[in-house]
Amino acid sequence: MGKVAVDFGTCNTLLARFSETLQQPESIEIPGITTEMRYRFEPGAPEQSVQVTPSLIHYSESEILIGDQVLSRGLAEHPDTFRWMKRTIVQGNTRRKKTAKGFKCAAEAGEDFLRLLLNYATDRISFQDEFTFTKPIEAFEDYQDWLLRVAEGLQIQRVRLLDEPTACVFGYHGAAGQNERFVVFDFGGGTTDVSAVRLDMSPGAERKAIQLGQAGRDLGGMDIDLHLADDFCRRHDLDADTRRKLDAFILRQVEEAKKRLSDPMETDASVTIVRQTGRTPRVHQTSYVRSCAACECGQTGQHPEAGLACLGCILLNMSFARQAREVLEQALENAAVKVGMRRDDVTRVLVTGGTALVPCVRKMLEDQFGGRVAYDHPFDTVVRGACRGIVEPILQHDYAIRGLRPDKRTSVFKPLFKMGTEYPTERDAVRICAKGAYNGMTRIGLKIFEVSRMKRRSLTTSIYGADGRLSNRVDSEYEYICLNDENPTFIIADPPINMARDQQRFLCFFQVDARRQLLVTVLDNLKGRNIMENHPVVRL
Repeated sequence: MGKVAVDFGTCNTLLARFSETLQQPESIEIPGITTEMRYRFEPGAPEQSVQVTPSLIHYSESEILIGDQVLSRGLAEHPDTFRWMKRTIVQGNTRRKKTAKGFKCAAEAGEDFLRLLLNYATDRISFQDEFTFTKPIEAFEDYQDWLLRVAEGLQIQRVRLLDEPTACVFGYHGAAGQNERFVVFDFGGGTTDVSAVRLDMSPGAERKAIQLGQAGRDLGGMDIDLHLADDFCRRHDLDADTRRKLDAFILRQVEEAKKRLSDPMETDASVTIVRQTGRTPRVHQTSYVRSCAACECGQTGQHPEAGLACLGCILLNMSFARQAREVLEQALENAAVKVGMRRDDVTRVLVTGGTALVPCVRKMLEDQFGGRVAYDHPFDTVVRGACRGIVEPILQHDYAIRGLRPDKRTSVFKPLFKMGTEYPTERDAVRICAKGAYNGMTRIGLKIFEVSRMKRRSLTTSIYGADGRLSNRVDSEYEYICLNDENPTFIIADPPINMARDQQRFLCFFQVDARRQLLVTVLDNLKGRNIMENHPVVRL
């Protein structure tokens, strides 16, 4: 039985299998479906290449095309083509659009894409193999469930999910020291994920990654593409109707320009659009330079003319590097709080994801960590790493239970389990008192929430002092996602609540089992016995 890994990406998807003969992972090439991605790290360095499947699916009346089939037939800009599916699914967007095969949402298109891709690969893999699907750190339960449904639809029996930064550690060559601590900087097409990780190399055991601190944000290469497209349309005064008609083609052009400017050998790249206006075609062209003297000094340069623009200034205007740095520092803060990890404790920064090759991102990382930044196969490191190693089961988010403040008008969230908690937990790991809100109440709901730090986070001050230790607090705005809104668990109060009598009526004991189910045991102090025993509330 083999090991197969699937890294479904916003822009590109990769497959790999573990070769028993070579005792190492190998990427899977599918003629006509995958395409060659070329890149280099330093000026004058030889180009490297990897086979990727563009995350594109096109619906026509007679067939469904994916990957390079879409590109080779010039259908990437067609209205019936889906792109950026992963980020749309992660965000929970269920909007549907009409195609030749009927109305489709991103989740349905993504499922069709993965089903066809894996079926095309059946000469190299078997659905009886052990499959690992990678996922972003900040992916909520609905995205994880979606991946599992895709696997179930293909009748894959052995499935596990692995977060992308941890997979990256296993994919890097030589990243296997017992006491080494890594920062994994995963900057892809749709998301930025940062994880502080160490490896457990205990004698007689398989390698496994221990996650020390994590952070993520919806920020990726597609955001650069959108800003470049906006800039191009503004420079050429393209109205909304023209923009709608040419949007897909413009996005394709600016994406290629971004990739070219990520090559250290290139200094400029042109975006050219030709549109028909009456009898005479009109050409719109802008040459984008990598940087200028102004943005290299941290200031926005002036480039008012339509024919010349600066990528560095555009990225500076959208605070791109600053947002990436905030995610990095949040992960380091989490590691500092959890295990006292300092910035100087980081052995290496392992970089993955094509967007990490963008010049301002590389500069930000090198300014932060100097020579400790390592680039090695950024496009396929995650999928290669997912083929090997095991991961200690830990919770990927904070979880809380909702109650009422004393005024009974506003909610308060009481912590249950913290991100990074190993499971299964001890029996009755968390204890919370549940009481009613009014006299005569017969049902007390237990509503469980998943907590994200991903959105709208702002740094008030530097979080590290001169010695590299955590020194100041960080302001965050949390997002709470109810996990059991449609299937809540209720404590039955029999007899009904008496507010004067029942201030300590119910004691709730929570634990997480090996299947990541949250279990509750409820003691009714009035009756002197348990009225619930290890009752499943929700899967975390």
